[in-house]
Amino acid sequence: MKDTEQSSPEIEMKALQYVNVGYQRILTFECASGGFNWWEGDNPGNPILSALAIQMLSDTKKVYPTVDEKVIDRAARYLEGIQRADGAWEAEAHLHAGNENLGQGGLRSTCYIAWSLNVGGFGKSKAATRALDYIRKNLKESKDSYTLAMCANALASGGDDGAVLQYALDNLAKAAIRDKETVHWEQQGQTLVNSGGIAGQVEVTALAALAFIQAKYETGLVPMVVNWLAATKDPNGNWGYNTQASVLALKTFLAAATLEPGDTDAEVTVLLNGNRLSARRFDNFNRDVLWQVEVSAEQLDDTNRLQLRLDGKGNLGYQVVATLSVPWREGEREKAEPLVIDVGYDRTRLKSNETVGVTVKLRKNLEDAQGMILATLGVPPGFDVVTEDLEKLKAAKAIRTYELTGRQLLLYLDDLAVGKTAVLTYRLSARYPVKAATGDSEVRLYYRSDLKGRQAPQQIVVE
Repeated sequence: MKDTEQSSPEIEMKALQYVNVGYQRILTFECASGGFNWWEGDNPGNPILSALAIQMLSDTKKVYPTVDEKVIDRAARYLEGIQRADGAWEAEAHLHAGNENLGQGGLRSTCYIAWSLNVGGFGKSKAATRALDYIRKNLKESKDSYTLAMCANALASGGDDGAVLQYALDNLAKAAIRDKETVHWEQQGQTLVNSGGIAGQVEVTALAALAFIQAKYETGLVPMVVNWLAATKDPNGNWGYNTQASVLALKTFLAAATLEPGDTDAEVTVLLNGNRLSARRFDNFNRDVLWQVEVSAEQLDDTNRLQLRLDGKGNLGYQVVATLSVPWREGEREKAEPLVIDVGYDRTRLKSNETVGVTVKLRKNLEDAQGMILATLGVPPGFDVVTEDLEKLKAAKAIRTYELTGRQLLLYLDDLAVGKTAVLTYRLSARYPVKAATGDSEVRLYYRSDLKGRQAPQQIVVE
């Protein structure tokens, strides 16, 4: 926003507040080894998460100079200490639930870690040099676009401009799926975080675009990639209901903003059924500013025609989102949802200082819904969760871990067997009289929030 002169003191203050909170949170996952891992207190580090931390902290220090560079240095030393003699890092097969894998052999792991070392300023280190040599020797073994894109980013970020990088970029260009106004890539196999479907396509497309931008290769395709990424944004403003896909898409937009976009000088008009709803003038100064036009239900007929008219010149993205409400069909819920959650209370009326038992039943109906499970359970106001019960579930390996965030309890499970019901029990302790709702309950895949199941809140009374 500073680069495009759209910032303000109020925006910067709020942004830096979020950055500070996020930065402090990231530091809690540093291990004694200097690496980073999934859970607080874990040791030693996880190679991929340690590389991810280097990228995150290196990006953060560009706008937040308080970042402790010694933390980045420790993570780099940890990675150097576990590097193989041939310059590679082992394929990381224990990302979260144990089924997310960076790929065949150590090539993907090595590409990602080398890329991170370059981003962190360690491109001239022995570890990065050995890693890039390994990539050059082994890149041609892989044909899938995701691996080629990761290797291209590793090489380009390290200043390479040789034949191996050219090979990767040429093959990526050949694999591009080109339409009249868009370009994207299909994903083969699994991505870094086990993404599939549109999320996997977003990841590989963003990685390819980032490689093209870094290497200054066929950058004329980048605006068409941006068009495709903009069109795949989901109604909640994310990409593929997936954090990694969203982060890579945003990185691509930021990188693309450094390219010459061409001039914008146009008036955009929004019409509904021939009637003008609103209009706005766009130029080089405000072409990146979000403009939102809402259409109420009262303005709609049985059939409707929405028009966006651009008079002038410019390349502006747009998105049309429709929302609606449907009745809660309890009887159809278990058949329709890929994941089902059923939360029951052994009583809904009790007295202060008494406990109520909670039984959570989780079931997976869809074979393709694989990976770590996240269950979000409401905690009624005036109640405390009996953490002793959660520790027992953790010790019995019924859950991986848990987290309390005020009015919610988060349970992490490695996975669920298709068609089988997992049953978890714990207690809530009532502190004072209250009549309250328990809050929504939800179960979803950790990396695919579109695959989920929900249950409505329930009433509970403390006398």
